[in-house]
Amino acid sequence: MRIRTRRTTAVGVTLLTALALLPASGAGAAPKDTRASGGGLHATIRYTEYGIPHILAEDYANLGFGTGWAQAADQVCTLADGYLTVRGERSRHFGPDASPGSALSSASTNLGSDLYFRGVREAGTVEKLLAQPAPAGPSRRTKELMRGFAAGYNAWLKQNRITDPACAKADWVRPITALDVARQGFAVQVLGGQGRGIDG
Repeated sequence: MRIRTRRTTAVGVTLLTALALLPASGAGAAPKDTRASGGGLHATIRYTEYGIPHILAEDYANLGFGTGWAQAADQVCTLADGYLTVRGERSRHFGPDASPGSALSSASTNLGSDLYFRGVREAGTVEKLLAQPAPAGPSRRTKELMRGFAAGYNAWLKQNRITDPACAKADWVRPITALDVARQGFAVQVLGGQGRGIDG
């Protein structure tokens, strides 16, 4: 039970850590200082000379907002691909036989990946984990981080044009919810364990 508790609590932290490790895009020099806001949340994002974002925020929701904004600005296509994966919609957009090629799925085909993640959704697995009180479930701070991350990602999508040819004008790039963020965190955790057996 303690192992399950620790794993569940770490969902949000694992996700934010994994997202923070995504490399900055090579699309040019990042701005030195960005003030991002939307949906009542805001953060200041200061980029180092190497393009590493440092988020200044008043609380965890605003910290999540700044992180979501900065990650969308740097890697919107990679993030959107991950959300497409955990929604179980890869086959619809890329065909059932293609490889997911995703860091979130070990399935050999999009159909295999979709079947797995749709099963997770239909079972309400992530919702059940989120409903547990801390420490078995995520803390209030973790929930605020996830809520803020989704808001930041969505604000960036609304206020900016995607120029990356990997997903510019793609209909699968769309707003997310805090539940989507939690589902992606769950996928990261599962992949390191039993996720290697998705195809059977």
